[in-house]
Amino acid sequence: MSRSSARDFRERCSPSTCCADRIAALVDSGRLTVLTGKTCDAAPGEDGIDVRWRPRGSDAARTLHVTRIISCTGPQGDLARTDDPLLAHLHASGSIRPDPEHLGIEVGSTGRVLRADGEADERLFAIGPMTRSAFWEIVAVPDLRRQVWDVARYLSNAHWVGGEGL
Repeated sequence: MSRSSARDFRERCSPSTCCADRIAALVDSGRLTVLTGKTCDAAPGEDGIDVRWRPRGSDAARTLHVTRIISCTGPQGDLARTDDPLLAHLHASGSIRPDPEHLGIEVGSTGRVLRADGEADERLFAIGPMTRSAFWEIVAVPDLRRQVWDVARYLSNAHWVGGEGL
């Protein structure tokens, strides 16, 4: 399996990244594993999601059962034309819908994605360039940091925590 070590992670992070050491500690302790590869498919499984993926440097796909997915594939733009299996599946199932400009995913003010029926999903969030229709300037690190901070506060029910140091 292709894995990135904590040392590799630290070397790729900016020295000013405040959370790099905390993430590296999670990797060192075995609580976080960073895998590299390409997602082939994802489907609901028992108490989570079964993700079929192909590790970098391998021709054979593997299945991994997870409880959460953080897709860092970058901007895909128009959902109707994406070749990303996860985005295509979420779009086809009505779990997400394209924004009016077809720049990415339509989201509410907290980053919760809007389903095809227009209702905000309680468990599915989007951040970064895929939300640029709602937030436009969302590609610079300070903007991304703020967006991630806001979603983290929402998820941890810590709305009252300020953003000092962001």
